[in-house]
Amino acid sequence: HTLDIVLAQAAPRDLQITALRWTIKTERMVILDVKRSEKKNEFLYETTVKASVQDTLKDLCELHNLRLKVIRLSMACKELSKHGPLRPEETRGISEDLSKVTELDVNAYGQPTKPDEQGFRTGVPPPPEVADVLSRTAEEAVAAVDVALVAQKKCLDKKACQTQLDNMRGAVMIAYPAFHRLPVYDPARQELEDREELDGASENQCVLDWSQTNLWWAGKELRTDPGTSLESYIGKNEKTKIVAKLAPKSSGAPVREPRIDENTHKAMMAHYYKKQEDQKKLQEDEDDSYMESEWANPKSLKNALVGGGRGISFKSGYR
Repeated sequence: HTLDIVLAQAAPRDLQITALRWTIKTERMVILDVKRSEKKNEFLYETTVKASVQDTLKDLCELHNLRLKVIRLSMACKELSKHGPLRPEETRGISEDLSKVTELDVNAYGQPTKPDEQGFRTGVPPPPEVADVLSRTAEEAVAAVDVALVAQKKCLDKKACQTQLDNMRGAVMIAYPAFHRLPVYDPARQELEDREELDGASENQCVLDWSQTNLWWAGKELRTDPGTSLESYIGKNEKTKIVAKLAPKSSGAPVREPRIDENTHKAMMAHYYKKQEDQKKLQEDEDDSYMESEWANPKSLKNALVGGGRGISFKSGYR
C-alpha cells in the first residue's frame, strides 16, 4: 500500500488557507502458492496480473534457489557451532584409535573439545557465547523461510532471504573473522563464497534454472511467450490466489492437487477406520444370551395389548 500526501498552501491574499489532500492508493495483489514435488519446498509469492509470465517464472526460480541456499547455510552454521569446521577429506570418518596406526593426524586443527561422533568435523567449535550467536542466527533464518509461513499466510520475497543470508554471514564473521581458521572446503564458507557443490543429491540442492523450468497452474502450462501476462490465464481480478507448481521441462506435467486437503483426508480415514473396527467387533460377538431377556420377546407387544398383559384363561360351560 502506498500513501501519497499532497500539501497545498494557498497564496497570502487567500488568507493563507492550507489544504491537506490525502490520496490513498490500494493495490490488491495476486497470491501464488508455489509448490514442488516435495512438500517442504512450498512458499507464498505476491505479484500482479499485469506481470509477465516470463518475469514471474524468473523471480520464482530465483526465490526458490535463495530459499534453499538459506536452508543449506543454516544447516552448515548449526554444525559449525556444534563441532567446528569440517575435517580434510582424507581424515573424515577416521577415529583417533585408527589414526594411531596411520600417518594422518585427525587432531591437526586442534584438540577436540566437542568431538564429532561421526568423525567428519574437527570437534573444535567457536567459544560458547559465539557458538550460541551462530546457532541462534541459523535457527532464525530457518524460521524466516519455513514452510509454516504458508499456514500463516505470509508471503516470501528475495529481500527477506537475502537479509537472512547477510545475518548468517555476519555471525560467521564474528566466529571466524575474514574466514580465519575456516577451511575453504567447509560448507559454510563455500555457501558464503558461492562455491557450493550442487549435485541434486538432496532436496535442498535441487536448484532451478528458469530457462529449463515450466510454471503450471490448473493442469495447464503457462507459456513464457513475449507479452504474455498472468492476466491471460487467471483474469483481471487482482484479489486472486492460485496454486502454481514449478517443474523441470524434462519431467512433464506435475501431479495434480488432491480434491480434499490433508486434514480432511485424515479425518475421513479416522472415521472409516473406527467404523471398520466397530463392524469387526459386531461380527466377532456371538453372544446370544440377550435372546432370553424380556425385552427380546417378540410377543411382548401382543401380550401387553390383550388382557392388559395377563394370560387368557378359558372356562368350560359357556356357549
